[in-house]
Amino acid sequence: MAQRTRRRMSGADLSILIGLSGLALIWLIPFVMMLITSVRGQGDLMSNGIYAMPTVWRWDNYVKAWETGNFATYFRNSLLLILMKVPIGLFISALAAYPLAKMRFRGDTAIFVFFLVGLAVPAQVTLEPLVVLMRTLGIGNSLAALIPPYIGFGVSFQILVLRGFFRILPNELLEAARIDGASEFSIFLRIVLPLSLPVLAALFIIDTLGTWNEFLLPLVLVNSKEWMPVPLGLLQFQGEHSSRYTELMAGVTISIVPVLIIFLFLQRYFVSGLTAGAVKG
Repeated sequence: MAQRTRRRMSGADLSILIGLSGLALIWLIPFVMMLITSVRGQGDLMSNGIYAMPTVWRWDNYVKAWETGNFATYFRNSLLLILMKVPIGLFISALAAYPLAKMRFRGDTAIFVFFLVGLAVPAQVTLEPLVVLMRTLGIGNSLAALIPPYIGFGVSFQILVLRGFFRILPNELLEAARIDGASEFSIFLRIVLPLSLPVLAALFIIDTLGTWNEFLLPLVLVNSKEWMPVPLGLLQFQGEHSSRYTELMAGVTISIVPVLIIFLFLQRYFVSGLTAGAVKG
């Protein structure tokens, strides 16, 4: 009976593996076609269609796309946004999540619910007020106009995850630090944050990917090519090269390479970090 059970489980695992492999292949087909198109000549593409292999591998399509598409500027802007927004947003979220998880005070539940409501607010309903606010502050049409709304829309989810992780940290450890004379802020910096590195790493990766791919807010708040991030720059590139499919696919490939690198090399932190924060609500 046990042997039959093992055979059935082995067959189920094999079926799951085959099914997932098939789904992965289906998902990869558009990506592979994009890569193949990006190294073909325009005449070759028009003559032989999109499913043919390149007659000549045109790697210079990437050079042309990078130079004509001004991707150096777009990459710089996106990297600056990530470097400024992601650490600040995580630190603010951690500062808010710590008292909500480890301290008891009047209104703590109401404050937490207030942050959770932010998860239900669509960005579309805030666009017009954001445009007016950024112009009033004198930072419209610049990278500085993107940082406050980026942080604001990210803290709700981060607080939810961090609060769940902070609650499973041993209270005895924090009490021992208080007895030794450590302040709450010192406990937060020297004990809580170091112990929270797995979940912070996971949130850092998720926030980085979200910031890199964000399209709607830059579309509304930034008009100058000098300050456009990669998604908006890619839209400009598409409009200027709508008939040059090979260079367009090269530009799309360039724009997603950083995302693929981050995901492929750091994907293990997604599961480990978020699972740690979901153990206790």
